[in-house]
Amino acid sequence: MAQLDDPTPLFWLGSYTADAGRSGDGISALRQEETGTLKPVSHSQLDSPSFVATHPTLPVIYAALETSGRIEALARRGESGLVPLGTPLDAGDSVCQLTVTPDGSTLLASCYGDGQVLLYALAANGSFASDGVPAATSNDPYGDPLAARAAELENADFGDDPFAELALRKAVDDAAVDRQSRAHASLVLSDGRIATTDLGHDTVRIWRRAGTRLSLAQEVVLPFGVGPRHLVKHPSGHVHVVTEYSNEVFTLGRGDDGAWRVVASVLATADSIENGDNASEISLAASREQLHVSIRGTNRVSTLAITGDGSALRAIADVESGGTWPRHHVESGRFLHVANQRSDEISSFLLDSRGIPSKLLGSVGAGSPTCLVRA
Repeated sequence: MAQLDDPTPLFWLGSYTADAGRSGDGISALRQEETGTLKPVSHSQLDSPSFVATHPTLPVIYAALETSGRIEALARRGESGLVPLGTPLDAGDSVCQLTVTPDGSTLLASCYGDGQVLLYALAANGSFASDGVPAATSNDPYGDPLAARAAELENADFGDDPFAELALRKAVDDAAVDRQSRAHASLVLSDGRIATTDLGHDTVRIWRRAGTRLSLAQEVVLPFGVGPRHLVKHPSGHVHVVTEYSNEVFTLGRGDDGAWRVVASVLATADSIENGDNASEISLAASREQLHVSIRGTNRVSTLAITGDGSALRAIADVESGGTWPRHHVESGRFLHVANQRSDEISSFLLDSRGIPSKLLGSVGAGSPTCLVRA
């Protein structure tokens, strides 16, 4: 397997394929050249592996087959070959993101279509040890945190403040909206707990884990309609959450009482947000001093500086993504590679001293790219 200081590392690329009406080749292997651009090496045909995750210690990768609602484990053979490691397993509707726990014992799958978060035990060789065990089993498994407030707010005493009444009436209206749970991503926290985003319920959930069982520890409810999508942790202990609809980054911190709460929020771009903008990926730079956020619509990659105790963010620059609909990106040494889904290409940038992808080095064609990870 490639070392972190390898000047020509290998990457796995997920994509949407013909079963989704797209032009992807399944999982592609791409080699980073010393110039910083990527070169295709091989393709392994799967149906719409829209997200790919790697095992922390084994030459094994996992694919979310989004359109069929299944997940598959594959073992690496040779430089860039992949072979099935057992049979695919059923997941939930539109499984869209995967996380392997740092100890390599469990795979977590987030399912956008039905809101489920599923856990799968992994064997010593990285294959699936058993069927998945869902954290909950109903079609809308977790319930909308706002719905429980509706009756309470209907009977609230507004006093003589007309602005308070308007605000509370809006909260009542928000709580009455029938919203489907949309699980989108998971993250293993430093204490072993699991954080998951629910884009439909505007909620980040914190779970305790015992093997392949989850128990809910806390819900952090974000403002109505922001749409939490992906999240990343900082060495300071803070968690940064990017929101798809409002294009913001919310920073969560843990208080002395052990409870998580929002400690800061900032627009995820140095420029204005335009109609149709939808933030997608968020990543932490190797320096731990910047975040990168991809924004679809106006097709930008934003760089945010991290200061203070790790919670203070400031957007410092936006650059064009080099294509259309930047779905995902990954940093690699001095370079940043951006998967532009709708223009069927991956654009490679040189990062400057401030961590800004300031120079476009070139692009390589890739059908409907959706996820790019280091092999």
